[in-house]
Amino acid sequence: MTPLTSLPPPPVALLDLATGYQRARTLFTLVELALPTLLAAAPLPREAIAQRLGVHPLAADRFLNACVALGLLERDGVTFRNAPDASTFLVRGAPTYLGDQVLLHARTTYGLWSDLTTTLKTWRPGATDGATPAEDDQGADAMRGQHNLALLVGHSLGGAYDFSQHRHLLDLGGGTGAMAISVCALHPSLRATVYDLPAVADAARGCVREAELADRVAVAEGNFKTDPLPDGYDVALLANLLSVSSEETNRALLRRLYEQLPSGGAVILSGWILDEGRTSPTIPVLFCLQDISWNAPDVERSAGNYVGWLRDAGFVDVAHRPLCPPSSMVVGHKP
Repeated sequence: MTPLTSLPPPPVALLDLATGYQRARTLFTLVELALPTLLAAAPLPREAIAQRLGVHPLAADRFLNACVALGLLERDGVTFRNAPDASTFLVRGAPTYLGDQVLLHARTTYGLWSDLTTTLKTWRPGATDGATPAEDDQGADAMRGQHNLALLVGHSLGGAYDFSQHRHLLDLGGGTGAMAISVCALHPSLRATVYDLPAVADAARGCVREAELADRVAVAEGNFKTDPLPDGYDVALLANLLSVSSEETNRALLRRLYEQLPSGGAVILSGWILDEGRTSPTIPVLFCLQDISWNAPDVERSAGNYVGWLRDAGFVDVAHRPLCPPSSMVVGHKP
């Protein structure tokens, strides 16, 4: 037992972890109040913000200053304005708006994680491989909420990989088609097919029409675990997809893709891939626990795992490549 005369200082790092929920909840409330949208027109003084939000000035003062402390707002005296990230990503109506993605976490994540102790003890890999993914996680509304973030990642993918060597992209489990939309926007000669479950495919058709790419991006319905895949593609994209299936199902899928791809074709595994020590990047590490909380069939894997799976399926020149942190990609080619 440590003597009372030689106690260590309080563990600031542990306290920061213990108050992580308060930090996230402050962000969620900022978005729910649409405060960045309010401040997009011009900075406002505290009293005006309090009045517009229907909040007591003292409560408004503490909330606004908490947002400043977290880097969400900036303050000049008693006047507040959006910080750069809030201005770029949290103003409703902007093409880079990610507020819906943030609110998905507010609505679903914290309820799941509240019972992580029990879920850790009961989860088994592959146990839910035949089950339909939860609507709140993989349904059409969830996919719409993630659409703008997927557009940004797709834009990065279109710049990081040379799609000019291909004619037709298969976006497997492509959600709203955001990745295919961004890639095709950057590569005018490329066509794409987005393949997902019927309800999600409906959402994808709407997003493709809004992007005015219906002449180049087709949408097909089906379950990649049980149904035939579309044909005619020479590059396949699996973005944030593999944790919804067991290792056995994923390996079988990669073998099917290898058989269908022409010589010179490629497969791209894109997402929150772990490093070999499985301790970074931090967000993918935490999303392994998110997968477990959703009772998904698998968790995020390391780049080495995915490299091995692709090589076992027959792919060559397999390499782990950077994308946009915390996302990366593993690319394999068919000789």
